[in-house]
Amino acid sequence: MLDFNQQKISRMDYRDSHTGSDCAADYEAHYTRGRGYFYWQYFEKPYLKKLFARLGKEFPGRYLDFACGTGRILQLGAPYFAESFGIDVSETMLAVARRSAPTTRLIRADVTTGPPDVGPFTVISLFRFLLNAEDCLREDVLRWLRVVIAPQSVLVVNNHLNRSSISGVSRRVRNLASSRHRYPVLSDGEVENLMRACGFSIFERYGFGFLPPNRYHNILPLALLASLERRLQRITALQPYTQDRIYLCHPV
Repeated sequence: MLDFNQQKISRMDYRDSHTGSDCAADYEAHYTRGRGYFYWQYFEKPYLKKLFARLGKEFPGRYLDFACGTGRILQLGAPYFAESFGIDVSETMLAVARRSAPTTRLIRADVTTGPPDVGPFTVISLFRFLLNAEDCLREDVLRWLRVVIAPQSVLVVNNHLNRSSISGVSRRVRNLASSRHRYPVLSDGEVENLMRACGFSIFERYGFGFLPPNRYHNILPLALLASLERRLQRITALQPYTQDRIYLCHPV
């Protein structure tokens, strides 16, 4: 399976990486073993379940998962809102999302060329996009989301490779050592500047991932690894060094 960060390197446009016939199966497989499964099952999924339950009460109404892919995030958020929408450029991805989020309105669209008339939304999520997308695509999408988000609402975004984490430092070293492959990494500061430039202000952060397991298998038992991770999570000063970062933003 081609690493999703490598996909960014090998193509001209991030959108193209999701149009292949195998893209949905490859994406789903990432969360069935190794670090993808570990982080999703032990940290990201439990956190998001609690978060969406909270946001559904504090910001009830309409929910959008942008770049929804196969519906991994969408299926967690949709039950807490009166209406839910998913937007993606890939029909292959949306075909899977229709099964995982059957009550959600799914739209195939490229908002940079043909934005649908769907807003406003009280909660919007945007996952596995900021890191992989080109600078201009990131900004175009965020500015469109700023248009369709309601005042005093929440945008939830993530960065799945923080440059200050162990994995982020490893990627940066590999970048220096290679003249061909450049792996994207983002810092908290870079994300904050990007969000501010596009009309959002970060008001809450969450991080996980200190001791990344192997991509395809785990050296330590998952329960032990999860216990170590949770102990490290309790140390506030270490939060900026987590691999996966989730940001809650208000429009400004």
